[in-house]
Amino acid sequence: MAEDVVLLEKAKENEHVAVLTLNRPDAGNALNTPMLDAMSAKLDEVESDTSIRVMIMKSNGVHSSFGADLNELVVKKGDEYTNMSKKDAKKHIDDGRIVAKKLFGLRVPTIGIVHGFCLGGGAELYTLCDVLVGASGGKEEHGLMYGFPEPTIGVMAGWMGPEVLIKRIGPGFAKDLLFTGRMINGDEAFYMGVVQALLAKDELDGRAMKWAEMVAANAPHAVESTRRTLNRVLFPDFETVVDSTGNETVDNLMTADFVKGAKKILTRSKEQPKYERR
Repeated sequence: MAEDVVLLEKAKENEHVAVLTLNRPDAGNALNTPMLDAMSAKLDEVESDTSIRVMIMKSNGVHSSFGADLNELVVKKGDEYTNMSKKDAKKHIDDGRIVAKKLFGLRVPTIGIVHGFCLGGGAELYTLCDVLVGASGGKEEHGLMYGFPEPTIGVMAGWMGPEVLIKRIGPGFAKDLLFTGRMINGDEAFYMGVVQALLAKDELDGRAMKWAEMVAANAPHAVESTRRTLNRVLFPDFETVVDSTGNETVDNLMTADFVKGAKKILTRSKEQPKYERR
């Protein structure tokens, strides 16, 4: 069933802690429409269940998320790729923004567990968590590789990643990542402040649960009020900013440059596209 691509359960260790799990490991937890729809529904469940005081967000498999599923973002005709319709592009961006808005505005604090590739739209949604813990080590240890490769394929990050990242790690570091599209490892992510702790992958669940239980032991109304207040301070014009970003991203998806970038990834080409600003 489509809803199985996202799981939600109460933690065995503590009934006040919910665990939201991205569950499309065979596709690197790439975010497609069924996955975004399922996330939206699961976040509604968390919001309405007042017994939940904290949410942990994690992913099954090696990678946190490859980002948005590019197979949904272009139309393949034979060996050629073309733009999707503007209506479909807007729906895709809106679907992601609905999840982003719910995650950002969630009643309870959130902690994200990141490992392997955490890229693009996946990185955006994880960056919306209040606290992140990341996997140390290299590829063999499923160490974190974090980044926003969107500009390398002709589009901007449109699910609140830029807005939150610049508040999280400051303008210099954020612009570095968002303009270059480069990936950083766990050590650099910790240095910049993307993640608040760096541990071996098999230690991440325990660390996240320890933090979640500390928060869950506190008075729920006080914690929820604090989260709402901090988010108001971070984004006093939240709705305006989100809508502006969404419109910019839809326009990017309509360009010939984006088709070139998406084709490079989907065909696994080694040749760098020649972008022409059209």
